[in-house]
This record gives sequence, structure tokens and C-alpha cells, in this order.
Amino acid sequence: MNPNCAQPARPSLVRRLGRGLRGLLLWSYERGSWQYDVMVALILVFVLLTPAHWFHDQPLPPAAPEVDVLVLSKTSTVTHYRVRAGLLWTYGSDVQAAARALLEERESKPFTITRIVPVEDDTGVVVWYDVWIRK
Repeated sequence: MNPNCAQPARPSLVRRLGRGLRGLLLWSYERGSWQYDVMVALILVFVLLTPAHWFHDQPLPPAAPEVDVLVLSKTSTVTHYRVRAGLLWTYGSDVQAAARALLEERESKPFTITRIVPVEDDTGVVVWYDVWIRK
């Protein structure tokens, strides 16, 4: 070694930590390097060991399909329908005539409406009508 050659100055500890932090934040390490492996291991540890309640993550309940007309019971002569009030009101203000017009589209045989009962929600608003028909 030539004594006249100057030794390159070693970077200070602060400079080395700064480079390491910059490499970590910018993900600049090559695959297969020990720094890359450490970053991947830290990510895996975080993902696998972080308690779920930290993120308040709850599964969404399955969305109920929007149904306007339900068949609640059916025999050979009597069918009990539950009809959404909003749909029934689109056929007119006379509930009996509106129910007949709506159910004529669904029934292939002639029928007679035997009973109509309004179904209210907790606030007293009519949201459904129960309709019984006889064939």
C-alpha cells in the first residue's frame, strides 16, 4: 500500500443512517439483499401480528335484494301476497284497484281479492300491504 495515497474518508454514522433510511423509504434495495429481506420480514410481521380491532374492519352484511312482491303462502285456492306500499301506490290511490291491477300481471287465472291489510313499520308508516286472493 502506498503511504502517499490518501484513504477515502469513512461516512459518518449519521450519514450512513440517513442513507439506510432513504433506501428503506424509497424501497431502493435489490431483491435478495439482506436489507430487502429485512423489509419484507417486517411487513409480514406487521400484517400477521397486527390486531384486527386496530383497523375497525367489519365484514359487510350481505345486501338484501329489493323485493316488491313476496308470496308468503300459497295453497291450491288461496295465495297470500305481501306487496310494497310504494309499488302499490304507483297504480293509484285506491288500494283495492291498485292491488288488482298489479296482481293481474302475475296471475294467469281469474281471482278475487278476499282481504287487504296494511303493514306498518315502527313509526306507524304503511310500508307493505298483505293481500289475500282466492282463485
